Amino acid sequence: TTNIHSNDQSIDKMNIVFAYPTGLNPQKGGVERITDIIAKILLKRGYTIFYLNWKREYDNYEYPVPVIDLPSSNLEDPNNLEVYNRFLKENRIDVIINQHGLYEGTYFLSQVKVQNVKIISVLHSDPFGYYNHLFADLMTLRDSSIKEKVKRVARFFLYRKVKKIIHRSLVNHYTFIQEHPQYVCLLSESYKERLEEYCDLPDNYFISIPNPNTYENIEIIPHKEPILLFVGRLDNRSKKLFTLIDIWYRLCKLYPQWKLIIVGDGPDKDVLINKAKDISNIEFKGYQDPREYYEKASIFCMTSIFEGFPMCLTEAMQFGCVPIAFDSFSAVYDIIKPGETGELVKSFDKKEYVGKLIHLIDDETYRKKLSKNAFQYVKRYDIANILPKWIELIEK
Repeated sequence: TTNIHSNDQSIDKMNIVFAYPTGLNPQKGGVERITDIIAKILLKRGYTIFYLNWKREYDNYEYPVPVIDLPSSNLEDPNNLEVYNRFLKENRIDVIINQHGLYEGTYFLSQVKVQNVKIISVLHSDPFGYYNHLFADLMTLRDSSIKEKVKRVARFFLYRKVKKIIHRSLVNHYTFIQEHPQYVCLLSESYKERLEEYCDLPDNYFISIPNPNTYENIEIIPHKEPILLFVGRLDNRSKKLFTLIDIWYRLCKLYPQWKLIIVGDGPDKDVLINKAKDISNIEFKGYQDPREYYEKASIFCMTSIFEGFPMCLTEAMQFGCVPIAFDSFSAVYDIIKPGETGELVKSFDKKEYVGKLIHLIDDETYRKKLSKNAFQYVKRYDIANILPKWIELIEK
């Protein structure tokens, strides 16, 4: 049954559903971890919380709230819409938090037939990130084969056509949101101005709330070792891990006492391991809790084509790990203040990236200064500072 409310329960707080295609297991990814953090604290504040999924697979995580699975993974199945609206009505849902705001879940979740239900669509990435850096993606090798290199040439000639298709898709998506008014939650205020050009909603419908920090009560910076660290999904297209390995190849013989540790799993794991097989001091640790690596690492390396508000950067900074990243998305300036809390590199400039890494490795005094600054700066994203923004949005 979807009616989980008891009829005699007095309701002092709103009833909220977080909607996402797959299960919201915090061990699986950033959106899942953020949802888990916020949902658990809202529960403690007296809100009634549900999760709604349509592609969830079984896992052994003990979800903190009731989970509703739609009958079909095909959102166009009419049974889904019937179950969805019945769930909203029977459980007196006040707010839907759409964690799939950049994608097709938005179209389904907007088909609300129940009065007075509000929708908050969260855009968990740069709203125009892929469009802005399409060329970089098309030129990124998927593997090292001759066939893939030929495909890259074909993608080069298709670039303008593909860009037009993506632009049309973006216009259609944001026009739909405009025609089905809902609050749009961005991860950074920096994304707002351009989005307003595509989505003509009242100004107060645009909200910016950054992701909260993952860890709590870290009192001191742990002892650091000569380690460069990457944590994340092993997907070369989005994370440009070939680039990171190329950068390390230029450094590994200069700094034999240092090593690069890569924590995570993903579709390109085997390809990346093969690419790195002849490179010294590089270790793949697989999928696991990265905390012990954040504690040990001196420098955190990000080479992504773009991100939204990457938790791995703030997680690293919580342990005094100095971040370095490409300036390929505007929210990165919210997190890294160049020369103060970390280093930023002109998008996809490997030579500059190598130079700034050399400076960080060679100059321990400078590195320690950035480490202390990063450790203090990132506290502004502690959940105690972020939660009031969510409560204000939900209550209004």
